[in-house]
Amino acid sequence: MASVATAITKALYVVMELLFYPTVVLLLLSLAYSLMELAIFLREVAYRPRFTRKDLEQIAEKFPDVKRLPPHFSEFLRRVEQIVEKSDSADEASLRVEKELENLENFLASKVSRTRIIVRLGPMLGLMGTLIPLGPGLEQLAKGNISGLATSLITAFATTVVGLASAGACYVITLFRSRWYRKDVSDLEFLAETILQREFGG
Repeated sequence: MASVATAITKALYVVMELLFYPTVVLLLLSLAYSLMELAIFLREVAYRPRFTRKDLEQIAEKFPDVKRLPPHFSEFLRRVEQIVEKSDSADEASLRVEKELENLENFLASKVSRTRIIVRLGPMLGLMGTLIPLGPGLEQLAKGNISGLATSLITAFATTVVGLASAGACYVITLFRSRWYRKDVSDLEFLAETILQREFGG
């Protein structure tokens, strides 16, 4: 019975060691991705327009000759222009615009979900990177090797910091983008309704 328990313990130890390097690689990739998203986010903060109701009404009046809008605004208005040209009635156009809004919502939700994944995975990977080196570290402590223990502890703390930093940055990005994109969808819905009323009357 003791031999079985020893075999299981050794097997778990081997699995733990095998998981260490993939965990570190994923942590570094998470950090790199969060830094990339942070740079994109800061650019969005700097160039993101703040539309008022009056601004949206002016955009609707200039439609389809509207320039200098965020990419998803421009793409959506281009699709609305196509819908207006191909539709025979306001009801038909309204249904198609509603579908385009759903597609846009799904696209924006997918952008938010990418950083939300790091928010969830970052702390988990950080915890794994913390706990895995503690096993060898305790083994070194039992042998009286203090420097080996110190190395394991430094690795453990570093992975924790990297995981939390990645998750923290992506949490802030996710929070702001969720709020922004909800407003964008609402603004585009208002724009679409205004344009359809102008084009088809009513």
